[in-house]
Amino acid sequence: MPSTGRNRDYEREAVDFFEQKLNKFGPELLIKSLLGHRSQAAPEVRLVSGRHLKEFTEFLQSQIDNFVVEGDRVRLKNMPEPSEEAVELDDEGLPLSGVKAKQAAVDYLKSVLEQNEDTPIPLEAFYKKFCDRFPHSVRQEVATNPKELLAFLKLNRNIFFIRSNRVSLVKIRPEDGSESGRSTDSADSPTNLMENNNMLFPLNKENLHRINHIKALKPARDAFNQIVSDLDNQSEKFIGIDFKIVTLQNDEYLSFIIIATCSRVFVFDLRSSDTIVLESGIKDLLESDSVLKVMHDIKRVANVLAHRYSVHMRNVFDTQIAHAVLQHEKFGKPFNELRAISFLNLQRVYYPQSIMMSDLSPRKLSQPINWINCTIDNDILLAASEECHTIVSALYRLLNSQLPVHSRTQFHDKCFEALIPSANKPPPQIQGHATSPLMQNGVYRPPQRRTNGVSSPKQVRTPPPPPSQTPPSSITFNKPKMVDMSTQTFSTGEIQCINVYFDN
Repeated sequence: MPSTGRNRDYEREAVDFFEQKLNKFGPELLIKSLLGHRSQAAPEVRLVSGRHLKEFTEFLQSQIDNFVVEGDRVRLKNMPEPSEEAVELDDEGLPLSGVKAKQAAVDYLKSVLEQNEDTPIPLEAFYKKFCDRFPHSVRQEVATNPKELLAFLKLNRNIFFIRSNRVSLVKIRPEDGSESGRSTDSADSPTNLMENNNMLFPLNKENLHRINHIKALKPARDAFNQIVSDLDNQSEKFIGIDFKIVTLQNDEYLSFIIIATCSRVFVFDLRSSDTIVLESGIKDLLESDSVLKVMHDIKRVANVLAHRYSVHMRNVFDTQIAHAVLQHEKFGKPFNELRAISFLNLQRVYYPQSIMMSDLSPRKLSQPINWINCTIDNDILLAASEECHTIVSALYRLLNSQLPVHSRTQFHDKCFEALIPSANKPPPQIQGHATSPLMQNGVYRPPQRRTNGVSSPKQVRTPPPPPSQTPPSSITFNKPKMVDMSTQTFSTGEIQCINVYFDN
């Protein structure tokens, strides 16, 4: 082997390789995304950096001079940052965050495109300008890599136009609609959006007083009375509702029920007691025919409510089913070929403004939360209320207005089918049947082996039966016999099998 091969520092080569990838696609990526780029590296680099995700994460964590690992993400430690004089602050002199960070990013990116109005800017160069302007704290609220910036720009389709990974300003809105395949008749109407935006308070930290966290039965009864009062003041009696489900030892339970009216949001914490569901009035509300319950993906929740709490919901509007009906009408695909859409993607398609107006970053909205052990703070309350707030503020009216008249009967039928809980059958108990000779005390024993057509019994020590059971007094073992067997297949025709032994 040449001396250069013996003196190679494979660990250093691995660090340089991943730094290069982060500079090109980052400077911050999901660890599993960076792991995907490793297939382009030399075999020695792949070996020294760990074979699997856990080992790869440990390798990155060990390189403290080059990488910073935060949860499931990794970023360059020495990534470029703007000067302190260039960092923008809010009115209170604090770093930008939440809605203010998103709006500042939109304003700056728009100004960059206005300076180059006639020339679209490549996405990578556009992201480089974004990094030169905002520190890492703001980029975490908006986008930490070009791919996330592309998703952020698509939330503002009325401003930015993307084609072939080049960004420009919208001049004339294309008539063929967006790439999502949704109808744009009423969803993008400025009048409707302005009207919808004023229906409900913005979901940010300034309106946390409108989110009520309830943990006991008496406050839950008071909250139910407030919900009834809010419904009496609404022109249309509907609520947005969301259920947080957890799985413990293969059983599903409710940890939170979130209900939103047009005035406020109620977060019912069920982790300490299930009596809130049954004794506060929520059960009557869920089973009421006079109040429309709007939610996303009712099927799983209906099973939990029916089997665990004996609650059978009525009069629901499932936003996931509404989207499926619209896709079926537009593309003509059968329902069984349509993929279920997540709520975050539903927001991106029909009402991306809700993500822009939220204090939570798109990354936080996409991260799963452990609803059984989470500590209730402001961010958790905002995350728990996001779905209901979006439904009540605009999403329900947008979807309801786009459903064709001739499809409404089909939509209501599918919502009704989703409410039917699946059968919960216990394991079948077989009684009155003789025990198979191959089953001894619940343990399978293979048949005796044969050599040259002669049985050669294998000495197997059979454990004694339990004291509570007595073996059958007489079990007759039929002598195996040799027969001819045949079968038919589609590809090879008839196959003759000779000398096949089996036990009755």
